[in-house]
Amino acid sequence: MMNCRKCMSIFPLSKFFLFFLFFIIFRNGLGQEIPSKIDKKDLKYLISMLTSRQFSGRGLDNDGHIKTQEFIVNKFKELQIEPFLPCGYLEKFSLYQTNREEIYLMTQNNRKLRNFDRMVFNGMIQHNDEIVREVVFGGYGTEEELSQISVENRFVLISLKNQREEMTIKKRLEERNANGLIVFRNDDKYFESIKRRLKNFHTSKRYSIVGRSDTIPHPIPPPHLADIFSSIPNINSIDIPGAEIKRIMGLSKRKIVNIANERKIYEAPISLIRINFERVEKTVETANVVGIIRGESDKSIIISAHYDHLGKGENYYYPGADDNASGVAAMLELAEEFAQYRNLKYSMIFLATTAEEGGLLGSRFHVEQGDFDPDNIVCNFNIDMISRCDNKQTNCKYLYVIGNDQNEMLDSLIRKANNNFPQIEFVFDDYPDISARSDSYNFMKKGIPSIMFFSGFHDDYHKPTDTMNKINFNILENRIKLISEVIKLLMSPK
Repeated sequence: MMNCRKCMSIFPLSKFFLFFLFFIIFRNGLGQEIPSKIDKKDLKYLISMLTSRQFSGRGLDNDGHIKTQEFIVNKFKELQIEPFLPCGYLEKFSLYQTNREEIYLMTQNNRKLRNFDRMVFNGMIQHNDEIVREVVFGGYGTEEELSQISVENRFVLISLKNQREEMTIKKRLEERNANGLIVFRNDDKYFESIKRRLKNFHTSKRYSIVGRSDTIPHPIPPPHLADIFSSIPNINSIDIPGAEIKRIMGLSKRKIVNIANERKIYEAPISLIRINFERVEKTVETANVVGIIRGESDKSIIISAHYDHLGKGENYYYPGADDNASGVAAMLELAEEFAQYRNLKYSMIFLATTAEEGGLLGSRFHVEQGDFDPDNIVCNFNIDMISRCDNKQTNCKYLYVIGNDQNEMLDSLIRKANNNFPQIEFVFDDYPDISARSDSYNFMKKGIPSIMFFSGFHDDYHKPTDTMNKINFNILENRIKLISEVIKLLMSPK
């Protein structure tokens, strides 16, 4: 063993001090093995806060939305993540909101049929005042039957035999300037079915960015209904169960059907209804929350996760633990993880987007800013719903990666990370179309390689039952560590 005094004489104190200082300053370089900051205890805390009742389901038009912004801002400050903008962390903009409020049909005997109770309103033409309309019976809606009656500015009651005929009947009525269509069927099972299938879509709030005329002021239709909605003629229609026909027309369902079968629809009485299709419009102020860890070059990678969710109803709220408290928690843990490193190859932008549920509007606003330069963005890693398991995999030790085929370099790093961190396995191509329904889409439109991390759909998707007690936090921690491994490889010198 070297004599301590002799060692000090060879290595003077001043030089030893400088060496020690150098070590302290650069010990957190990316190449150093240091303990990970990604921890399931932190994840539990973050998700418990984001899903708590005080955040009110993180809806765009309640105070929980603002509280969520404040929570993320405070976490950025705590982690010493710099504001991305000169004015702070909030990238503010305005949304135009529309939604349906009181929608009903009042019969001749003053029975009120409320939407998604004893009627289903399928139209887009709305009136904010109660109006009176005549109702005439149109039989089965054939050309021959409609030629027997005057339908202009009236609602027409139709007995629908075949669901495929509805579009054709609507076109006929639209051509004849009818005011609307009331439909009943022999079996009320279909009425109950459309109540269940369409309620969430038709009762959700619709948003567009103020000042952007080309943004669509309604949510993206569910994939299995998109083609149907795009081809519907512009005429209001109402579905009712058979039991309500007598209250509307004064004749029972049996008598009305007999009139149609005898081809004497002109004998059916004309009745009056009062209808109200209320549409509410207002402006909502919102903001993306954006922080940055500055790297050595002008180029950046963007880690994104949407923080908004579906808000609340009268007696419940949507916690959105998986969608997307899990993604926001992952983004914050990655911010903490990389805040401890020095001399990062690229800057890291942490983007908590708003209005994803309303049509990917927060990410769209971000990429359409005048100073946004796609050439300076290496890639986007979008994290959305990564804490649950679907029924496609035999176990939960997986994470879907979507969009890796856009860039050979990223694909190579992702596959290398798969080998470096065997606790979780990347799975490719199981949800090839999901990117178009996530914030990844707006980055891809700008030509930026966008990788989406996702764990699949489950029965609690977009329901109040998407709660944190259903999350396996060991799996979630390891999934985030696997994403971290990809980022480390991307940051490493070549």
